[in-house]
Amino acid sequence: MTTADKVVDILVKEGGYRQLSQPMRVGSVSFQFAHALVAEKRANDIVIVIELKSETSDEIVVRNVLGLTRALDVLKSKRSVTAVLTSGQAAPETIRSISRVCRVLPIGAPSGPKADEAVRDWLSVLLPLQAIGPAQAAVEWEPALRAQLHIVDDTPYLERLIVAARGGEEAVEQEFAAEITTLIAPALKEDEEEEF
Repeated sequence: MTTADKVVDILVKEGGYRQLSQPMRVGSVSFQFAHALVAEKRANDIVIVIELKSETSDEIVVRNVLGLTRALDVLKSKRSVTAVLTSGQAAPETIRSISRVCRVLPIGAPSGPKADEAVRDWLSVLLPLQAIGPAQAAVEWEPALRAQLHIVDDTPYLERLIVAARGGEEAVEQEFAAEITTLIAPALKEDEEEEF
């Protein structure tokens, strides 16, 4: 699977994008890219995937991208364009020229055991944020909090608060109120005894 194919696979499966047929048409003008995708529900993006090969002319790449964005402007399209450059390295001037009219993600051709992860990292700006579940959140915040508070065995109140935090805001408030009641009970008892 080429890097361009990985890009399409990730955007379709994880981002909810739909692949457009090639050549893609904008108004009466056709544009040919390795792949073109459009965001479906939450986003308003068009993603064009450009494979940079030895025979690929930077001038043609720039002309196609500028032509596409101009055609979208003429049609008063509200869609933003992202150009994903794969397979090779674009010249700095090419990236500068394209970045004037769209977002550019120069992925190249990552290889090795973490290649898919590298591609996904580059594409993260196009993917929806993943909400973490309560169990994962508990795993992540608790050790960090304990390290910050330097909790040791002689701090039972902090330990009770941390345990209560697993149950949410209301549980923490109840634990806090119970601690305040315990702490002020002796003072309240003294006031009552003095009144008689």
